[in-house]
Amino acid sequence: MPNQQGNFINVIDVGSAKTCALVAEITDNGLRYRGHGVAESRGSRKGVIVDLEKAVSSIQKAVECAEDTAGAAVEHALVGVAGSHVRGLNTHGGVTFGARPREIARDEIRQAVEKARAVQLPADREVLHLLPQEFILDEQPGVHDPLGMMAARLEVRVHMVTTASSATQNVVTAVNRAGYTSTTRSSSHLLVPTPSSARTSATWGSASPISAPARRNSRSSTRARSPTPAYCLWVAIISAATFLSACVRP
Repeated sequence: MPNQQGNFINVIDVGSAKTCALVAEITDNGLRYRGHGVAESRGSRKGVIVDLEKAVSSIQKAVECAEDTAGAAVEHALVGVAGSHVRGLNTHGGVTFGARPREIARDEIRQAVEKARAVQLPADREVLHLLPQEFILDEQPGVHDPLGMMAARLEVRVHMVTTASSATQNVVTAVNRAGYTSTTRSSSHLLVPTPSSARTSATWGSASPISAPARRNSRSSTRARSPTPAYCLWVAIISAATFLSACVRP
């Protein structure tokens, strides 16, 4: 197996037709494409695992091909989640600081988002992403980033992406059984987020990381079309940029 040196972002996406894995290197100038692998998907249908062992085999083939191309071993990966079980809902919440305006810090923004997140979900649903749409300062809407601004009340409108817990966990289980650690999950439907939505989803509510055994990683796919290497790279860059911004943000 190749030796992995440097910092890498790996993406795995299990599609209905193809399973894709992609490796990108984190450099001072941004992300650099290193390699990808594609295998025929077996054991999955419309984003849902229907045969675990076949899905595991497809993941291993795609990742091994990506490792050979990239010359780097895959141990951890971002995992794409897709399917009809992925749903969205809009919610709203806010916090009041008192009668006098005060400067809004990151903690206050998180508090407002958590208020918006406090929606009762069915027991079989879990939050995958929180995507703030706009902030409202003292009833003044249309604010994209309230950090450092003054207000007595901060509200936020949020789009919440949820998934079926079992379907999501089965995808993660397949990745783990293939020998790779799932570091976090991302909805494969979010293919073209704006820079602000990518930043805010990473900062205020991306899915919680899941850990398990470890060893390899990387892949990306689509439902309605066969993914090309360029398409896989695009999905990987979006997911990686979101993950990276969460890591380096103070």
